[in-house]
Amino acid sequence: MIRTLVNNWWLLALRGVLALMLSVLLFSLQSLETSVITRSVVHMGVVVIFGLLALAAGGCTIAAAVRRAGKEISYLLLWDGIVVSAAGSIIMFAPRLDLIWLAYIVAAWAIIVGLLEVLAARALRRHIPDEWSLTLAGLGSFVLGAYFFLDRGSEAESMVMWIGVYAGFSALAILALAFRLYRVRSLIHELAGCAHPTAKLPGTR
Repeated sequence: MIRTLVNNWWLLALRGVLALMLSVLLFSLQSLETSVITRSVVHMGVVVIFGLLALAAGGCTIAAAVRRAGKEISYLLLWDGIVVSAAGSIIMFAPRLDLIWLAYIVAAWAIIVGLLEVLAARALRRHIPDEWSLTLAGLGSFVLGAYFFLDRGSEAESMVMWIGVYAGFSALAILALAFRLYRVRSLIHELAGCAHPTAKLPGTR
């Protein structure tokens, strides 16, 4: 698992960037929510863009789990990507989806992904004992998903804001993990170069 993640750190970083873009977009559109004229257009735009970014993020996660993995496929990360891609597909095939239902889809996605990420983080800490970024991302996902399901009285606009908060939090956690993996990769290359100056580490770029 660790070799797969180290080799594909940049795909996780790309997922983090996509989540950060979504967070910035949702907060940027908050000012347009107050206008009755633009509200419906904004809502439809949020759903469509959210679906596209979810599909892209899920694709990056799936690629990170299987690319150059051999027998070391990270199945937890693979299922993480499949769940995100499935949520994005559902949203894309229902562009007129009400924001409340969008929030519920995100809630189901967040709970499942949160559990998968916590389990993946547990496996990752066998190799990097002080790595907590993925754990924080998983716990944040689970807590937000549970909040959406329990707080049924929230307005759609409030839920969009919380989705933006979740996207931003998840983006920072995943980016922190990606760059930690990049540092591990650099250290492996440095150690391999010291041991065998002319040798290359198998399976790395």
